[in-house]
Amino acid sequence: MNITCKLLSSLSFEEAHVLFNRGFEGYVVPMNLSIDVFVGRFGNDGLSPALSIVAYDGADPIGFVLQGIREVDGQKISWNGGTGIIPEYRGKKLGVALMKEAEKCMMEHQVSVATLETLSENKAAIALYEKCGYQVEDDLLFLRANGILDRELPVLDGYEVIRIPAAQSIGTDLFPSIVSWQTDASNTPKFGGEVVLITKNGEVQAACLIRKNCLFGNETESITLFQVKENGNEDAHTKLLAYALEYDQPINRTTYNFLKGNGRVVSSLLARGFENTSISQVFMTKNLNEV
Repeated sequence: MNITCKLLSSLSFEEAHVLFNRGFEGYVVPMNLSIDVFVGRFGNDGLSPALSIVAYDGADPIGFVLQGIREVDGQKISWNGGTGIIPEYRGKKLGVALMKEAEKCMMEHQVSVATLETLSENKAAIALYEKCGYQVEDDLLFLRANGILDRELPVLDGYEVIRIPAAQSIGTDLFPSIVSWQTDASNTPKFGGEVVLITKNGEVQAACLIRKNCLFGNETESITLFQVKENGNEDAHTKLLAYALEYDQPINRTTYNFLKGNGRVVSSLLARGFENTSISQVFMTKNLNEV
């Protein structure tokens, strides 16, 4: 083998699309995206061909790491949006070399923290990332609850519920700065993200980041919950969840890459009828300032 690495921009979108689908062929959750969906990920998820790495054997592309960068609180954070090696090159210990090349690119761009997610059951991938210096920060939950969860919403009793576009929360302290990439407030506005706050005497008691699926003039069809930040006031965050997730409506509700470490909120959701699904991921990070 004559393995070299180049940027993804060395390929056409058509070539990159073929490589991506082949790289996920036979995985735990195979991904076979159309070229439109594949190309759309770069804009929607903040990935960049100029930051992503392709491994070649001679002239043939055989593997990749898709990457993007965003700046939060003055530090650059990167995301691994997918690592793949085509089937005939798996088991040849190329993963570590590919990840090191990706890390080199991130360090050249002064990235402080590298992040990624991978399926909890993909033990081989977790072991690879740990070998490359990543640590598991938390489990990511995909919970689900359909139908009416409460006949009536709770009385607010001095609280006020406020809704703002997710974009207005970017750069504030409403949510943590280092979270699973696609649950960040800077990502969700592209898909109609909304922040729901509950306040008392003008002070924010809890906030959540959601995406509501509904058409103007029609009832809500579904709501996805990405993040909740609360201050220990269980009464406040319980009321917030009821209003934000419309417990009194016959709709579908899901969480997406929701931090298991947010234990009080997870307990509240489970107590109201949310259930675990067959999917879970782990959130992993690496501090590149210590490399």
